[in-house]
Amino acid sequence: MSYRAFISMDVEELPKVVEFSEGLRRLGSSLKVVDPSIIHMTLKFLGETDEALTPRIKEAMERSIVGIPPMLLKFKGVGVFPNMSRIRVVWIGTEGGENMSLIARRLDDELSGYGFRKEGRPFVPHMTLARTREGFSAAGAATLIEASKGEEVGEQVMDTLRLKSSVLSPRGPTYSTVEEVKLKG
Repeated sequence: MSYRAFISMDVEELPKVVEFSEGLRRLGSSLKVVDPSIIHMTLKFLGETDEALTPRIKEAMERSIVGIPPMLLKFKGVGVFPNMSRIRVVWIGTEGGENMSLIARRLDDELSGYGFRKEGRPFVPHMTLARTREGFSAAGAATLIEASKGEEVGEQVMDTLRLKSSVLSPRGPTYSTVEEVKLKG
């Protein structure tokens, strides 16, 4: 049996993220806004994953955090992928995410040995707020995004790496934790 999986660190619901998400939601249905209660920072997307690999994935997660203590992340600055003229994803960036990037690189290396594809681009610590749909006009979002580019959103101590299962539905995704490991340093 398999499940759709990813490895992430959860982000608590932050008032400024909720406020910004509501602003995005008002831009219309051409933006699929992520429910602020399930926002997380994905370090590695695995896709369809055989349940039999779960113990090995947990071991890889444990090895990826060796020597890394809990980290204080400051969430700051709204950005987009790939660029402002062709927005596909709206996100909030971080300060203090160097160790998160290190964990992501280690996960990428560790999990490639189990058949998971290595990332072709560098890891950028961020939380996804919205994805664009057909008919999206960047012009409407540009003002909101530009006004929030340098805004501080909050901070959080990140201390738990989680293997998550994702079930997609028309109402949005449902996530559940399959395994977790704590950062100790």
